[in-house]
Amino acid sequence: MKLTASKRMDRLEVKSAHSIEALAEDQRNKKAAALEEWRQQNCTRIAWDLFALIEGPKLEHPDNYVKEEGEEEDVFVDSYLAYFAMIDRVLKFGLDEEGFLKRSKMSTEERAFAVCFDHLFNRTDTDDGWLLNKGIFDQNIALGNGLALHNGEITVAEAVQCIDEHRGGPEWRQICDSNEAQEALDAKFGIPSITEIPPKGREWVDPGGRP
Repeated sequence: MKLTASKRMDRLEVKSAHSIEALAEDQRNKKAAALEEWRQQNCTRIAWDLFALIEGPKLEHPDNYVKEEGEEEDVFVDSYLAYFAMIDRVLKFGLDEEGFLKRSKMSTEERAFAVCFDHLFNRTDTDDGWLLNKGIFDQNIALGNGLALHNGEITVAEAVQCIDEHRGGPEWRQICDSNEAQEALDAKFGIPSITEIPPKGREWVDPGGRP
């Protein structure tokens, strides 16, 4: 049986469609594999950055705690200022390959604090949502959207988009070591998951211009 030109064209179109679908699937799989590898290499650093941001002084503005001349001593305020100062000190040493704070050049006092801070970080389960939840809410407060988020005037997805825009992309929230775990975490908050390696994000900068 001879095929008409029209039927031959139909068969070619079907073959082309199948090959394009296979090519698209292959590209998706390669992107997913590259993203998975990137997560494994970067998730600890990103989780540490988010943890340090919400625990440290950048969102708290230590200058707000400074006492006026002649003001009575406040142990609570002094304790927080000391805590913030130590966080800044130990974070400057960076992380080792296993995700622990580098302690070789620290003083004894700094090493003692670093051990406690490491333990505190390692008790933070990135998969259960606490770290991301706290990161979203605290950054939105700093951006002036905290009340709107709390009152439901903006969605969590909209709140996250505001942070993404401020931070130069979604890298700051990629805290899980696998695509599956991150997608499950994102789904809890109703926020979109990324499908390819994100651009390098920006460090937190106070929107009011304070350092």
